[in-house]
Amino acid sequence: MKTIGIIAEFNPFHNGHAYLIKKAKEFTGADRVIVIMSGNFVQRGCPAIINKYDRTLHALENGCDCVFELPPVFSTASAETFAKASVYFLHNLNCINYLCFGCEDNNLDLLKSIASILHDEPDEYKASLALHLKSGNNYPVARQKALTDYLMSIDVNSNIADVLSKPNNILAIEYIKALIELNSPIVPVGINREGSGYNSTSLNSSFASASGIREAFTNDVALDSIANHLSKAAFSSLLNEKEQNSLIKLNDFSSMLGLTLLNNDSFDKFNDINTDLSNRILNERANFYSFESFIEKLQSKNYTYSRISRTLMHIMLNIHSEDIDFYKKIGYLPVGRLLGFKKSSSDILKHIKENSNVDIISKLSIYYKTSTGDIKKLLDNWLYCDSIYRLVYMNKSGKYMPTEFNYKIIII
Repeated sequence: MKTIGIIAEFNPFHNGHAYLIKKAKEFTGADRVIVIMSGNFVQRGCPAIINKYDRTLHALENGCDCVFELPPVFSTASAETFAKASVYFLHNLNCINYLCFGCEDNNLDLLKSIASILHDEPDEYKASLALHLKSGNNYPVARQKALTDYLMSIDVNSNIADVLSKPNNILAIEYIKALIELNSPIVPVGINREGSGYNSTSLNSSFASASGIREAFTNDVALDSIANHLSKAAFSSLLNEKEQNSLIKLNDFSSMLGLTLLNNDSFDKFNDINTDLSNRILNERANFYSFESFIEKLQSKNYTYSRISRTLMHIMLNIHSEDIDFYKKIGYLPVGRLLGFKKSSSDILKHIKENSNVDIISKLSIYYKTSTGDIKKLLDNWLYCDSIYRLVYMNKSGKYMPTEFNYKIIII
């Protein structure tokens, strides 16, 4: 039995995700798909448009066998930390044969070369990186130029700027780099991304992006133009939430963020925030009135929209730099929160429970009561973040959302 691992957000689950799963199975000959999925907060520093349990159900209905949750401390982190936490978890399950991911440039050899350079950091690369940083380039630009210099020095010609400008390529490189670091037997498999680009809002192609679908649902767009991009269940869930004005948006968290900004005198203790950015936030907080407008106010040449969104999310969710450092030391994610599985796949779940190097949480209330130390610290932040999402959802929709202790594992 061969098993695929997939790292995902499914925000929401759409035809492009179904295509990835189908092609991954065809390419590898595997018959099982295990997913580690971002929970209620995602990597671009935003809340998920619908909750993690609905998204788990849609994944299970469309080719996935088990879904585990990536907690907010990692799901809202930089691409490198997001990728490492996810890959380390899949590696430690001791049952994954292939890591399959979508990428804009399906040149796996090139992606592997870049990942190896970033992992090994040859002296020539480090010298070039230092030179470009000294010249005033921000880190992403300096890294891109240093990679170009190094690859050309070993007679590899490629448009690195183009490769590194595409979000799925960046994640793919980080996935491969984490596999190299672990000396993992998991084989990386890139599936060429079809249809609209990652951030495209176009609905004209056969595979619309999640960004385009979210944009359409949160604006006055004819919904019949969206229906054919999603499974019936996913479309129904989104439509139901839209009709009840309960689709979750970033600005729904404005009051929560604003209060948190007022309650802190500095921000460099929070993850991914340096002294310069902390001072910018402090100087501008009196002008805060919404989450999105504050991101735009802080955005600059050195700080992208996504970077600012993530850092503000870390402030609101109380995620500190020392938390990330701490979890790195204990192997990132030593526990697996099971969100759902197929009855027909109970054998692989049994195998995981007997052979993995992580604790599998199936009954959260029982596990939480007996947890201590490192694990308790992780769970407390996890629960705090989900409580914020729950509070905002109930306030916006007027509907009750169960606590994390009351949710049951999705089984189909």
